[in-house]
Formats: sequence, structure tokens, C-alpha cells
Amino acid sequence: MMKHFDFIVIGGGIAGLLTAYEFRDYKTLLIDEDGILSSGASAAAGAFLFPKVGFDTAYTRFINDAIVSALEFYKSAGVETHKTGVTLLPRDERDIEKFKKYEKEIRLPFEKKYGGFFFKDGGVVDPKDVKEKINVEYETVQVKDLYKEGEYWRVGEYKTKNVILATGHKALIDIPYINIRPIWGERIEGRGEIKEELPCHFHKNCSLTEINGMIKIGATHKRNCPDCRENEEEAYELIDKAKEIVDIQNFKISKIIGGFRAASVDYFPVVGKIIDVDETLKMNPKIVKGEKPKFLSFIEGLYIVNGMGGRGFSNAYACAKALKKHIVENKDLGILDSKRLFIKWARKEGEEYLKEKNVKS
Repeated sequence: MMKHFDFIVIGGGIAGLLTAYEFRDYKTLLIDEDGILSSGASAAAGAFLFPKVGFDTAYTRFINDAIVSALEFYKSAGVETHKTGVTLLPRDERDIEKFKKYEKEIRLPFEKKYGGFFFKDGGVVDPKDVKEKINVEYETVQVKDLYKEGEYWRVGEYKTKNVILATGHKALIDIPYINIRPIWGERIEGRGEIKEELPCHFHKNCSLTEINGMIKIGATHKRNCPDCRENEEEAYELIDKAKEIVDIQNFKISKIIGGFRAASVDYFPVVGKIIDVDETLKMNPKIVKGEKPKFLSFIEGLYIVNGMGGRGFSNAYACAKALKKHIVENKDLGILDSKRLFIKWARKEGEEYLKEKNVKS
């Protein structure tokens, strides 16, 4: 017998998990072919919850607001956040000069110490702890296709009126205007000798922490690398970067976990309704010439929460919360709204897209 749900979230990474959790008051099912936080970026994440230093832009404000709300959320859910603060260090002489300019624009509370900017709002979570504490209804299922049948979406043996795509860099369906790029990242765990106990977490060219004697090093560092895989040579390159932060002796690797993070073209997460491209271009043919759209047509009951980049464990809660308010309360998504990508895409590639559609027809 076919099972019905109010919402089905496809993708068991941190974005999908926290989105399913936000919609727990509805009949919601989370689906992933490997299980929750079991593969890809979320399984390999260092899960560092660190602020961003930079000019006071919309992006920096979003990242830092998301950090604060994520720390509060995990704490309320019983997840250990190891909130000992983080020091963000300049990478080189050029960075030192940049930090001087950034200093006047930082909105989060900070102190100048340990050679950089120390933020009390900095922590680390363990993906396993998150998986244990954040409980949702889920099934381990490979979704091969997704299609509409009347007013319902068919997802394998399930039916729902609302599908939320949280599939990371793997696209389940073609959405022409959304380009989610894979960026390789790694988490390295091991034990070694550090002369003095770390007073906080650190970030320079990589993120570094020590918890209960286990040293964790994380970095999102390779674009355009579809064949990237875990290997000790690259792991030791990251370990050498960690040694630029603190002297680590006799380091022995216990674990190397790699995965592809999902990043949008403008680095902001991608959240919201999915636009019906053909219908919208048909109703607004002059978009391709730069005219603002007068009408946007959406695919009923299809949504996305994606593009967390290397900050999934800090961005995902803010995105899940925003999506719920958007769907349930019709709240504006602001800069997170996926429609921003459609307008840019239409102006750049829309004309070519229309030509191809005409040729095919």
C-alpha cells in the first residue's frame, strides 16, 4: 500500500536532516540512499562552526548570524558544541593588512589575541552526535526518478504534495538555472603531541581543534576536481598547514574522510520554490534581454535547500528555518531565494535555451 506524506525531503546530508527536523510537526519523511549523514560532504565534514572575517556584506552577515543560531539550536537539541571559541588567523602578510580593514566592520563580539581575532561564538559538533540527537522519520531508499501524478509527487513507493530537494551536488532532476558545483573537502583525525593545550579552536589555511586528545583538521580546498579521493599525501599537506598554527609532533593519522561539498555559483545557499523555466520564459520572453520578470511560474510542491558549501553544519539550520517560514507563513527568503539565480541565468543563457527548445520542437 502506498504511503502518503505531507513532505518528503530527498537527501540525508545535514541540510536534508535539519529540514526534515524543522518540518517534524507535519507528516514528513527523509529519504537517502546511504542513510543520514552517512556519505559525501556531511559524513566528511569537520563540522566546525566558525564565523567569517571580512567586510560587512550580506554574505558575511548571513554566515555569522547562521553561526550564532546554529550554536543555540544544537545546544537546545542536546548536541555538544564544544563552544570554546575560535581564533581566525591571517594566512600571510597580505592577509594581515586585510584584517586591519576588516576589524572595523566585524559585528560579532571579538577580541584580538592568540595572533588573530578571537570569537567566543565558535564551536565544533560531531556528525555522529548530531545524527543521534536529531531524530526524524527516514528511509534508506535510492530515488531513481521523481514525477508528478495528478496533484501528488511520486517518490518511489511514496506519495506527497511537497518534495524538498536536498541532494547536494548530485542533481536528481535537471533545473537549468541552478548550478550546484562539487568542491572537495576532507577531515583528518589523529593523535599527536601538542606542547600546550589549545585554548580554543583555530582557523588559518585549515581548521584545527583538539577534543579529548583527538586532533581534528578540516578543509574545503579543491574545486574542479571530480576525481578527488582520500589519500595520505594530501592529508599530510593539510597536517603541515595545521602545524603552521601550532607545533604538532609525532602526528599519526587515525582517519581520513573526504567528500564533495555542494556550492552555488555565488556561494549563498539556494533555498525556495523551483521555477517552471519554460512557462516563465514563455510569459516573460524579454527577460533574456535584461527586462525584469513580470510573472514567475513555479512548479507546484517542489522546493530546494542546497548549496551549503563548506559550512553545512552552520548554514543548514538557518536555511531549514527560512524555508519552513517561506512555505508555511509565506515569508520572504531574501538573498537565499533561488529565484536570484534564475534571473541571472535567464539573462546569460536564456536566449540559447529558447533556441534549443525551438530546435527540439
